[in-house]
Amino acid sequence: MDRSNFADATTPRDLNVQLREQRLIVEWKDGARHEFSLARLRRVCPCATCRTEREQEQSNPLRVLKADPAKLKAVHAALVGRYAIRFEWSDGHSSGIYDFRFLRSLGDSGEVKTA
Repeated sequence: MDRSNFADATTPRDLNVQLREQRLIVEWKDGARHEFSLARLRRVCPCATCRTEREQEQSNPLRVLKADPAKLKAVHAALVGRYAIRFEWSDGHSSGIYDFRFLRSLGDSGEVKTA
């Protein structure tokens, strides 16, 4: 993929955050479209704290259970520069920055699509 195609594939033409429906719809400059469940995005939060917790869950069967991410709701969303989006969640968590390359790779993999 040449540089301009990569830029088009990782640059949103439109971001539609639907807090009531708890969905994010991204239309990319290259014409692709991905729809994400915000609950699923929370489960794959890229922040260091969440990544560490996920790694510990896999290795520790006696871990303390935390709030079910499916019950958490995104209450606010904001752009981070021109490269990412950040959500604030109902439990106060807001350190996960979902850069557009990360979202595109999730969408292309089908890992977090809702439809």
